[in-house]
Amino acid sequence: MKPVVFPVTAKPWQEIRDAKLAERETKIPEAWRITFDPEPVNLLSLAKDCGLLTPRELEITENYDATSLLAEIAKGSYTSQEVTIAFCKRSAIAQQALNCLTEIFYDEAIERAKWLDEQFEKTGTTVGPLHGLPICLKDSVNVKGYDSVVGIAAYAFQAEKENSVIVDLMLKLGAVMYVKTNVPQSMMVPDTDNNVFGTTRNPIHKEITASGSSGGLAALIKFRGSLLGIGTDVGGSIRVPAYSHGIYSIKPSSGRLPYHNMKGYLEPGAETVGVLCVNAPMAVSYRDCEMLMRLVAETEPWLYDPSCQYLPWIKPNPLNRPLSVGIIRFDGEVQTLPPIARALNEVCDKLKEAGHDLIELELYQFQDISDNAVDFFTVDGGMFLKSQLDITGEPWSTAVSNGGMYPCEKKGISEFHAYSSVRAELQRAWLKYWADTAKKTKSGLPVDALLLPIQSFPARPDGFLVRSHFSRTWNLLDYPGIIFPVATVDMGKDDIDMPPPLNDMDAKVQSTWAKGVRERLQGFPIGLQLVGQRQMEPKLFQTMDEIAKVLANEH
Repeated sequence: MKPVVFPVTAKPWQEIRDAKLAERETKIPEAWRITFDPEPVNLLSLAKDCGLLTPRELEITENYDATSLLAEIAKGSYTSQEVTIAFCKRSAIAQQALNCLTEIFYDEAIERAKWLDEQFEKTGTTVGPLHGLPICLKDSVNVKGYDSVVGIAAYAFQAEKENSVIVDLMLKLGAVMYVKTNVPQSMMVPDTDNNVFGTTRNPIHKEITASGSSGGLAALIKFRGSLLGIGTDVGGSIRVPAYSHGIYSIKPSSGRLPYHNMKGYLEPGAETVGVLCVNAPMAVSYRDCEMLMRLVAETEPWLYDPSCQYLPWIKPNPLNRPLSVGIIRFDGEVQTLPPIARALNEVCDKLKEAGHDLIELELYQFQDISDNAVDFFTVDGGMFLKSQLDITGEPWSTAVSNGGMYPCEKKGISEFHAYSSVRAELQRAWLKYWADTAKKTKSGLPVDALLLPIQSFPARPDGFLVRSHFSRTWNLLDYPGIIFPVATVDMGKDDIDMPPPLNDMDAKVQSTWAKGVRERLQGFPIGLQLVGQRQMEPKLFQTMDEIAKVLANEH
């Protein structure tokens, strides 16, 4: 058997870009074109204000999360076709305003929705638990007959021959696929920008990054051009964009969701070793994330995907006791800025008032973990990516050039083995660190979860690259993490100067909070991260349920 090879288009990248943009332009019907002012800072009201959507389409796209909309479809309140058309139209508005889509297949989506309606009319039952729900996809998720460009010009006009396994399983569950969303070149930088499709805009604020690498997905979901989508995460790629848009996501452990036949920036096979990239849901509610993961588990994905482990979704026993939650406030390098520190304090105060047990912890061995993760991320020196760019003469994108990761020295197999050895020791050390929290809890049991920021700072300007150890730590350890919004920047409470910076990175982060700069973040969403132990997602959602009750945020 021959190894997988990514087919390529060997033409000048500018020619490919122009042709690809022209192709995408034809996929939006003329009747769905809008005229709008792109200058307003916030574009979240555009879908309502532009006049394209009917009152019923606004009702469908604005009044539900995926869980509640599916219940209405199953009752017959809405047809699959009208739901699909509503989200196709709203995503078309989002594309025109935010540049968030790559592949558009509205016609096929509407045809599938018609078929689902026919089946429902014949049988009186839904095809599956996701019957009629449009689900958006990150560009790296393969859909048969469509490109997976992943921000690299050479991959354009090379339609995929098979679906990613996760697509097949969602179709089996009754879902509708209708769009794919934009990513950065390399998918290893936190801004969604590439030389083919350009930059995706955050609908909340035009000067703030959509983040990455699932930035197109996040922008579309925040705009409610979708309620639920599938992205990926290898260093924060689903969690940071969710945070930057004030929505929900979970990075599961590897082996939980199918990942076979995905498209990446590494050579085929590279993503099966090292720090594993995972598929991950993003949604307008955390219960939608839980629903997607539970339903996929019920399809027994380990029977279809060699990357999946045997992980049935086992509902945990009731706790019948207060939670024990470990609190981590500092990432070890960058001081947490006032809005994030306040949001974490407010949640901690509410949890204490509700009788839950909070234990102060540190981001244990953060520097060793960060160094080990970067070792894995740079093991091929960016050489394969560079070889794919060279096919068309495509340059590094600005974000990749400024990101400081590629190009670099390529490592050998012995060094890779050494990195793997270090990683195993770090994972073992964290198992012990977590187990030892039992010595600090009132219950005498280890903490149920960790509560911490996802970044030390609010969403940052486009192109201003800073790092936080709160995200990729959990990729290297392979721990699941939920992102959930809890507050917004409030200058009445957060207009506080920082103490002197600890280092150059801390100084760079603090520059985003300088007087005269921070004021533009007023009202911007602030979220937190809830982390569980490896492959214990059902328990993590149980803990999230308890925290949501305390916060009066059941969704």
